[in-house]
Amino acid sequence: MAEFLSQITSVSSGSSDEDYDRRIRDLITYLQQPSRASELSAASGYLLDNLDPYLHTLSYLSILLLKIQSLQGSNKSRLPEQIHPGRELWLKAIRFLRSFDPFQIRYAGHEWRQLVQLVVQAAEAVSKPLLAVLAVRDAILRLDPSSEVLTSVHTTFVKLTLVSRSYSLAVPVLERQVCHFPAVTGQVYQNYHQPLLCGEHEFSTAFITDASGFSKQLTYRDHLQFFLYGAMIYMALKRWDRAHHYLSIVISCPVTNAISKIMVEGYKKWLLVSLLRNGKLAVHPDVVSSHVIKAYQSLVKPYTSLADAFEKGDYQRLKAEAEAAQSIWHLDNNTGLVHQVIKAFTKCMTLKLGRTFSALTMADVTQQASDCSSPREVESLVASLVMSEAFSAVLLQSHEYDDTTMLRFSNPIKSLYSRERCARGRIVKEGWQLGVIGRSICQSNHGLELSNEHFLFSQKSLRWSENSGKSNVSALNEAAGGVDIEEDIMGDIH
Repeated sequence: MAEFLSQITSVSSGSSDEDYDRRIRDLITYLQQPSRASELSAASGYLLDNLDPYLHTLSYLSILLLKIQSLQGSNKSRLPEQIHPGRELWLKAIRFLRSFDPFQIRYAGHEWRQLVQLVVQAAEAVSKPLLAVLAVRDAILRLDPSSEVLTSVHTTFVKLTLVSRSYSLAVPVLERQVCHFPAVTGQVYQNYHQPLLCGEHEFSTAFITDASGFSKQLTYRDHLQFFLYGAMIYMALKRWDRAHHYLSIVISCPVTNAISKIMVEGYKKWLLVSLLRNGKLAVHPDVVSSHVIKAYQSLVKPYTSLADAFEKGDYQRLKAEAEAAQSIWHLDNNTGLVHQVIKAFTKCMTLKLGRTFSALTMADVTQQASDCSSPREVESLVASLVMSEAFSAVLLQSHEYDDTTMLRFSNPIKSLYSRERCARGRIVKEGWQLGVIGRSICQSNHGLELSNEHFLFSQKSLRWSENSGKSNVSALNEAAGGVDIEEDIMGDIH
């Protein structure tokens, strides 16, 4: 037992990257020896109790998976009860996913993803997906704090948060700028020495590649599902700006012959979210071609009719359109969004009244904004808008109970400090986003061989080629006794 411990705990990070890389690869070779599997599995209980998931990440993960596989026996699809939530192996798996060494784990992508999938399956097996959400989220952010590379685990995670309705727990992952796919092995560092996995890397695409195992092979469907699920999470949180951004990515996906069903579903939600976000339809993203827009609109006519009634301020038509297509909203799982659109109509129309009138009675607001039969409901909504500072106004009511409530609009006067603070917040946010975009452009230029280093390399190669060509021509001329080679060949042909 002491021999096992000395072998599997031999990796330390105190040496150089080259030496650390060599030690890690030697350890992996030792752990993967077929003769060691049965011995390590037999001693797995003792070893797991005496290993630290951070210091001995590769050994701990390897032995934990061996233990689970031994319990599965010949049926590898069977989920052992010991991995169920609350049991011994579940607790060890959760502890590992929250504390592994992010440098060592780069050498065990397949095993890392396998453990994540086991935790998700175990939580779903007892109908408690919420139990796996935090562990999977922490594992994603621990592996790649920037979370800029999309993997299949990302899609699994956002789907898990939707099923468990733990929407806010997904925000730390969704707020990252996901802008890369796993790099094709050897492409990023073509013509250059590929750095060691255990080293410091500016971009996570250096170790999250198509061959690393951290993700299964992604398809366009995985890409669309991630952003559609992310938009649905933001919709549940009523963060319409972010939901609109994610849906814009879905409907902007490049197409060749026909748009996919996921894109059509995204467009339906994009229309409704546009109304909830701005009170009107947003402009289509520039990258969406006109024929694609026409295809969308031909497939979602009930939604475009609803949006048209909303924009034209026709409340009666809006309600009629909503009632006429109830079965469609239900089939598309958009009934809740449509109800919110109807509720948002009064808010939107009330905000527009503030641009025209300085004061209105509540009866006038009811007639102008929604034509609703219950002024008390409208008054309650307007009061909530005033208290939430959706617009600057006050509600005035006389001492007489029967008198009508008056809504008086006023021009907001913000202090200089408040304006500067808002401006500073926007500058900081946009500066951070520009930094992400700038780094991504540099990485893309490097991959496409458009960086300065590639241009210099190409220029040197061209000079070498020209010099080599001249020297070859001189040698041929000398060999031909000064005869023009091209003319001599043409002479032979004639």
